[in-house]
Amino acid sequence: MKKLVSLLLALLMLVPLTGCFGCFGFRPKPSDLIRTPAPTSGASAAPTDIPEQTQAAAPTEYSEGASEEANAAFRELDLEIFRVMVCSSADNYHQYIVSDPARFGIDPDDVGPAGWGELTYEEHLNTVEFFRGVLEELEGIDRSLLNDLNRVGYDAIKRACEKQIAFEDYYYYDEPLEPINGIQTMIPLSMALFEIRSLEDVETYVTLVEDIPRYIGQIGDFEREKAERGLFMCETALDQVIDTLDNVTNKGEESILITAFEDEALKKAQELGMTREECTAFSERNRKAVLEGVLPAYSQLRATVSGLRSKCRAFEGAYAHSADMLEYYKLRLKYEGATDEDVGIIKELLLNMGDDLYSDIYRAVNMGSSDILDRYEDPVTFGSVEANVEWLMGLIGEYYPDLPEYELEYRPVPSDLADDFSPAAYLVPAFDDCYHNVILVNPKSENSDDLFTIAHETIPGHLFQYVFARNTDGLSLTQQLLEPTGYAEAWTVFTEYFVARHCDEKDKWLCMLKNSDDTFCNVFLPAYVSILVNAEGCDLAGVRRFLKSYGMESAAEIFYEYAVTMPYLTASYAVGFAYLFGVYNASAPFTPDQHRSFFERYLSFGPCDMDVIREYMR
Repeated sequence: MKKLVSLLLALLMLVPLTGCFGCFGFRPKPSDLIRTPAPTSGASAAPTDIPEQTQAAAPTEYSEGASEEANAAFRELDLEIFRVMVCSSADNYHQYIVSDPARFGIDPDDVGPAGWGELTYEEHLNTVEFFRGVLEELEGIDRSLLNDLNRVGYDAIKRACEKQIAFEDYYYYDEPLEPINGIQTMIPLSMALFEIRSLEDVETYVTLVEDIPRYIGQIGDFEREKAERGLFMCETALDQVIDTLDNVTNKGEESILITAFEDEALKKAQELGMTREECTAFSERNRKAVLEGVLPAYSQLRATVSGLRSKCRAFEGAYAHSADMLEYYKLRLKYEGATDEDVGIIKELLLNMGDDLYSDIYRAVNMGSSDILDRYEDPVTFGSVEANVEWLMGLIGEYYPDLPEYELEYRPVPSDLADDFSPAAYLVPAFDDCYHNVILVNPKSENSDDLFTIAHETIPGHLFQYVFARNTDGLSLTQQLLEPTGYAEAWTVFTEYFVARHCDEKDKWLCMLKNSDDTFCNVFLPAYVSILVNAEGCDLAGVRRFLKSYGMESAAEIFYEYAVTMPYLTASYAVGFAYLFGVYNASAPFTPDQHRSFFERYLSFGPCDMDVIREYMR
């Protein structure tokens, strides 16, 4: 089967969206949002032994008529799919299994070689056939005979397969090269964060670096094939992509693929017992692979895409381009947003959420102190990452279900990454060790100790979410592996929303203002404008008219640019949060106990599309 590169890159780490739009120099201030009335909607700890862990609560184990035979068949299929995907390459295996492969019936000798997979049409069809085969096996099991938890897993896997199959005819509509978070920037980033746990991992690392030129070459071939079909990127996106390629090639000897390996990976290898001679040999091999392979491959990719400039498509959305691109946009929006509902429903959910956030901005300004706008830039922090976590521990103790014991390690972002890295990031834990959890903290970022950022990444955000899921007894492994991004980010955007409204030790109105403004401008607006442009054919003038209702017409050009060049940039955050926002308001928990019950039930279903969870929660 295809080794899914996107699986590795998307799940390697989870970072907050905060700060992304600073890359383009635009960040609305609250004063820009209050010109017109609100519209109405039409410290690192040494690793220790992993203690025995208790299991988190799960949905009712058995429904009437549940069959042991059917449940055993589902669990067997679930485990087999998990093994196939995890063992498809050494790097997938490295990411998800760290100490106990026998627990999953995995023989390390059966793991495929390290590599970035194949970007070819043939391999695309192989992937579709893989998921079609999984779906066929799944449908051979009578869902009505499954217990409640396995039904959830069944539904989640079935939906994931159907979505992958739906992309069968849209291979050339994908775009791996994007101005922000394109694969050309994510590959060096993922290598810089590659964790060395054993001496074998050093070989895996260098093998991956040696394979980058081949894969980059396939990206160049893919872009040429797209151009032949009139599907090449617009010129604005091309210029930005070229800049990201230059950022890699211009580093030369200072490439992060060299410096991070020598400063971080080989240092760890020596601690694990690698000799100085072996380290030198790996260093020389890696340096040669980078200087003679990777950097020339990036230069060639730059030349390839630059040579396609005359093939650039118009600076317009999917609706204006073609019916097929419009259909792809709709499929991709549902995929990113973790839903299968029509764009019209997604749009309505987003607008309801956006209007509420906008109203909260007004409420905070009107209810807060007279100098609240002057204090907008004041940080919300208890003084350090550790102090923020300590305060958050008190919050979750009151409102959230209990977690099994876990360990949190704070690591600084590698120095070579710090200038371009987010304030913090959470590294997704392996399936056989969710006790050890790592958050990367960027010492160069002014927001590294921001309370909302830390909540997003640790508790009750990503860390809480993953520790809960990994410890939920019987939760489908494949369901967790195929986690929709919209599901993961719905929880963290909601986390920031919830923390901002329960931070009584700070200025609660300032917290509400900062969170509502940030979510409105950096999450809601880019996603909503993208729908207007790509699904409804709205032009720049139309975007300007829409933003005028919020007093933000001056930002029309930048939001239109986002919609054209990066149409899905905030879709997972915005759409996922819009669904959870609706579920939360419908449930209307008020007391701490009611919140604890709500959060426990929500998380107990595990990763699913958000429209499915909404039905489960009713």
